[in-house]
Amino acid sequence: KALARKIAYVPQSLPVDFPFTVSEVVLMGRTPHLGMLGLEKDNDLFKAKQAIKFTELDHLAGRRTNQLSGGECQRVFIARAICQETEIVLLDEPTASLDLAHQTRIMDLMEKLQKERDITVVMVSHDVNLAAMYGKTLLLLKEGRIVKHGTPDEVLTFQTLEAAYGCTLLVDESPLGHFPRITPVPGRLMKI
Repeated sequence: KALARKIAYVPQSLPVDFPFTVSEVVLMGRTPHLGMLGLEKDNDLFKAKQAIKFTELDHLAGRRTNQLSGGECQRVFIARAICQETEIVLLDEPTASLDLAHQTRIMDLMEKLQKERDITVVMVSHDVNLAAMYGKTLLLLKEGRIVKHGTPDEVLTFQTLEAAYGCTLLVDESPLGHFPRITPVPGRLMKI
């Protein structure tokens, strides 16, 4: 329980076979704070409502999780982690298999969580462009070994990415701001 009060974990996906409501799943985040009998108090219910509001799930609070889209479910699990009230939130590929709208919504939510609640957000991602846009400090791994650690500008260079991924990439500055934009170059274009 002590560790669960410090670190929350959001897996890439969780089974939603059980017909729990959004509110019930979010309230499960209070488990490390409950007494021996495991009964929720008014404060726990309040914290769950706050987490639901923070993640903009109010309109889905009474819905069953097995009726939600992948992006909505991911926000529910993030709300559960927020309800857990930890200093650190670990996320395993929270944007994998999500459409662009849900990817942006999840990343905006993580940025808001870090800024407004001063929570450390550690995230695993294969999406180097999202990492470039939202990350402050990146750790690039290849086969479990550190390739580079630093700011997005330091880590996401042509040389580093080519060494890590073994493919040709175009790395330039995003027109949206001062961060790298990475574009894979298809083999057919390399023959030109």
